[in-house]
Amino acid sequence: MSLLSDLSERVPGRAHGPGASEYDAGRTVFAGVGEPDAVVRPHTVDEVAAAVGLAAAAGMPIAVRSGGHGLLPVDGGLVVDLAEFTAIEVDATGLVTVGGGAHWGDVAAVLGPHGLGVSSGDTRDVGVGGLALGGGVGWLVREQGLAIDALREVELVTAAGEVLTLSETSHPELFWAVRGGGGNFGVATRFVFQAIPADGLVGGLVRFDRSDVPAVLRAWRDVMRAGPDELNSSLMLLPPFGPEMPGGPQLGVALKGDESRLHELLAPLLALPSVVEVSLAPVAYSELLEDAPPGRPPFLFVGGNGFVPDLSDAALDAVAAAYAREVPTMVLLRALGGAFSRVAPDATAIPHRDAEALLIVNGVLAADASPEQLAAVKAGSDAALAFTSGTYGNFSAEYGPEVTASMYPPATLERLRRIKRQVDPGNVFRRNHNIAPAD
Repeated sequence: MSLLSDLSERVPGRAHGPGASEYDAGRTVFAGVGEPDAVVRPHTVDEVAAAVGLAAAAGMPIAVRSGGHGLLPVDGGLVVDLAEFTAIEVDATGLVTVGGGAHWGDVAAVLGPHGLGVSSGDTRDVGVGGLALGGGVGWLVREQGLAIDALREVELVTAAGEVLTLSETSHPELFWAVRGGGGNFGVATRFVFQAIPADGLVGGLVRFDRSDVPAVLRAWRDVMRAGPDELNSSLMLLPPFGPEMPGGPQLGVALKGDESRLHELLAPLLALPSVVEVSLAPVAYSELLEDAPPGRPPFLFVGGNGFVPDLSDAALDAVAAAYAREVPTMVLLRALGGAFSRVAPDATAIPHRDAEALLIVNGVLAADASPEQLAAVKAGSDAALAFTSGTYGNFSAEYGPEVTASMYPPATLERLRRIKRQVDPGNVFRRNHNIAPAD
């Protein structure tokens, strides 16, 4: 019998093949459309367990669609679509229970009336599951840390079809692994986060022209080094896209405090002669989240990302040089520190807690760029990325053993591999930044 027919017997009405609307929805993700053998859209955790257990017993690879933003298109095997797992509840203590298929925009909308927030993704349609399991760098990262640092409990379905509740006191080693180890260990059907107060925010944008990018970079670094945990920011260096879009540095900022305090903290930046626009005002946390583009752009991003332990002058000079090259280049610097850096490096599977910032550098090339062009642009991006200490998997579009090894130091990766061997020895959860079971 086929996987689809077996699933139809095990979870009647939940398994779908080509021609079904549920199949088309489950196989369509941000990066494209796949051709899995079957899509299952369970309504209960027991149905998830039944479907996973059947596919794993048959040795079928299993991918989890928990929002569809970061997953690559899947060919063959099973897609578990968590589209029905979207419930969000918050209690009087600020504990928020979130279904594995919910989106961060929905979480922010529920928490907003309570004056609460959870450090989350930057866009509304990013799925809670994929982002949280991979770490979760969000707007409150300096005040709260990563999304995984606010995580108190995970309901996980393993390859054996077991339903486990993970926490610091229940399966603590597996709880450690899922906080940064991605979707390697099972299907996360429910999360419990500790939200924090997120009202009283002021934020917005400051735009600069391209006349003195190095000065902007240094002033931003110095402002963030001196700033309180409540000051959060991302600095984007945008390439020119025509006369009406001249490009240049663009600072996105959010502060828990008043507008005068924000102007005071940003004073060295606001005093730069390259400032062309200042737009700062009170803002709700949910308004900080943006709408993502509808799909993968029709061109190539050539570069990568990494955690920067020291935003030295040399590192910033390399960033400025990458941005100033002839090929259009996009740079993002997300300020870290604060609560992010007060977590011990071995407390979760994200060990790079000494980082001052997360850096993304990508040259933009046409889809038909030659191998020589790709190599040249990659070399320019790599010169800036040489100042990083490890890759952040949630922002990596490249997959393979070398990428996974760049995400985790050897000791962290070996610990993850030992846990993987215990809960998924057949490596059916491999459609990800795969952590192979230990030998």
